[in-house]
Amino acid sequence: MKKELARLEKIRNVGIIAHIDAGKTTVSERMLYYTHKIHRMGEVHDGNATMDFMPEEQERGITITAASTFCEWDNHDINLIDTPGHVDFTIEVERSLRVLDGAVGIFCAVGGVEPQSETVWRQSEALGVPKLAFINKMDRIGANFEIVLEAIKERLGANPLAIQIPLGEGEEFYAVADLIKKVKLEFDEEDQGETFYTRELEGEEIVLVDMWREKMLESLADIDETFLDIYITEKHSEADIIQALRRVCIARLATPTLMGSALKNTGIQPLLDALCMYLPSPLDVEPLRELYSPYIQSNQEKAEKKTTPNKEECAEVKNTNPFQALIFKVILENKRKIALLRLYNGTLNEGMPIRNITQNSDERISHMYRLHADFREDIETAKAGDIVAVMGMKMAKTGDTLGMHGDDHLLENLFEYKPVISLAFEPKNSEDADVLDEALERYALEDPTLTVQLEEVSGNRLVSGMGELHLDVLQERIVREYKIQARVGNPQVVLRETMQDTNPIQAHVIFNKELGEATHHGDITLTLSARKRGEGNLIEFAKDLQESEVSEKSQNKSTQAHKKNVKENSTLAPQKKLIKELQVFQAEILQSIHDTLLSGPQTGYPLQDIHLTITAMNKTNISTQIGFQMATSLAIKEALTKAKLLILEPIMSVEIQAYDENLGACINLFNTCGGKVEEVQDRAGLKCVSGLAPMRELFGFSTRLRSVSQGRAGLLMRFHSYNN
Repeated sequence: MKKELARLEKIRNVGIIAHIDAGKTTVSERMLYYTHKIHRMGEVHDGNATMDFMPEEQERGITITAASTFCEWDNHDINLIDTPGHVDFTIEVERSLRVLDGAVGIFCAVGGVEPQSETVWRQSEALGVPKLAFINKMDRIGANFEIVLEAIKERLGANPLAIQIPLGEGEEFYAVADLIKKVKLEFDEEDQGETFYTRELEGEEIVLVDMWREKMLESLADIDETFLDIYITEKHSEADIIQALRRVCIARLATPTLMGSALKNTGIQPLLDALCMYLPSPLDVEPLRELYSPYIQSNQEKAEKKTTPNKEECAEVKNTNPFQALIFKVILENKRKIALLRLYNGTLNEGMPIRNITQNSDERISHMYRLHADFREDIETAKAGDIVAVMGMKMAKTGDTLGMHGDDHLLENLFEYKPVISLAFEPKNSEDADVLDEALERYALEDPTLTVQLEEVSGNRLVSGMGELHLDVLQERIVREYKIQARVGNPQVVLRETMQDTNPIQAHVIFNKELGEATHHGDITLTLSARKRGEGNLIEFAKDLQESEVSEKSQNKSTQAHKKNVKENSTLAPQKKLIKELQVFQAEILQSIHDTLLSGPQTGYPLQDIHLTITAMNKTNISTQIGFQMATSLAIKEALTKAKLLILEPIMSVEIQAYDENLGACINLFNTCGGKVEEVQDRAGLKCVSGLAPMRELFGFSTRLRSVSQGRAGLLMRFHSYNN
């Protein structure tokens, strides 16, 4: 047990998150170099960064797909994931954060807290991920450490706790001051910063560091009672400060903040030290929330969120409990699936039979790897806390829970994202059609935010995604990887339909028809009404139908209590059989509702914000599952013919960053696109214009914006809501 406890304490599963061009990949590259994982630094601007291995990433100079690697530092095993900064690839950030224990947020010392920084920070907060902050590019003209700290407080609602400060800023930046040890760190440019020197502070440096250090200690005492008791006595040591920083970081009460310049090879080794000292191990974080599998009828209720046990108990749970893991990414390579997964409990061995609980299927692991960007290292065993890639799973999908046979616990899945833009892909001939279908099937499997539909009339493949860049990259990959050039139609927005009627509309359908050699019967009554915009669909059974769904679990208790009288109780078996039949019929009805609401009567796009209640399901001796399915679908369609329907379109949140001389032209262009300006802020010498605009008016907007601003304006668009 002590050995396993020590192993888990030395694991760090960490992600690098930030706005595009804040320096995430450059920081990752230095980390790999100083941990001797690579022997030559690549650069994003040269297109040879290790973690940006896709040709599209190298050409564009941005990260598109989250890349995973493994390195070691100070006797710690670090699983590191470099995530994209562009909003179109938000799913890559989210699914990475879902399986990580900690993160490092990178901020530009000039740009500060930029729009996508807010998005990824909020994602990490929603998932409860403790973080460090690293203020990068301190050597850039206009760098301002204090302004960025203030922006982190105001815009992110975070509590940045500076444990380093810069000595000099911009062109005058020359060293990093460590507030804990009260020393300055100077990095040797001749060996790319691998050697750094610890120097004594001098003159004004001492006064500056003493002021910031006292501020740090006071802030730490305010939020950590254990440290407050020591601080009052003025007998705190470096170890006391480090332990307090670790506690507040893991509890997400504060964010230890460091700084440097990755491009100038400054400040990365202290960041690695802080990563090991302050971010949590798998023992320090709460267990994932678990649900019960829908395939196990005896466990319908959700499990309550667990509290974290002490480390010894936690280590025992993680290593002696049956194997449990979550798939956070799937890659298709030569028609074989590679699943990236995080182990939460137990041990996984190569060749081991496992259960895909989500898909209700049996699987077997044929090969297992530790990843380093696009390279793989064979391993035979993985344990709790590890992030690995496996082959051999046929049914694997992003978000699936893996476990052992007999296990019914599902780990909480990823959030769902709604695509907002579509392109029609038309193959040139039948051969290209087969290749195109293969390509789109692969990309949709790898990326849950891509959806593909076949238009039966035209034969086109309608592909929906998160934005123009998202689909541009998809087109490039099809040409490069599959050597086909499909004709692509004009982009179109992904619409939704909803109801205006707040009063319920009732429909009653009796389906009784011969299909094939069997007669199918179903009798359904339901009501439809509108919900508030953005609330989503609510599907429920009337109270009397819910009461008939007595759980098998409660029946088992009743059965045990009357075990001696079971043979004499003539009503128990028929009642149990009836309840099981009702559960099966209700499952079929729910599936029919889900399928029918995917296609609205006016546009064929999904319906949203609908309240649907099954008020009656009249079961007879001739009722069938298919009969109830058909009756439900027809009843929904009948109710919709009586309803007043609205077509909703995606509204985008837009942020434009422009200089004063281009501000007027940028706002005028935004207004011509149906945009409504909500706020104009000053940020790092730029004007930031925030507003909302319909997606249909924003096609080509980025190109026109570059034109009116002489290429100097920045743009960020992200989905806001559906509205009419």
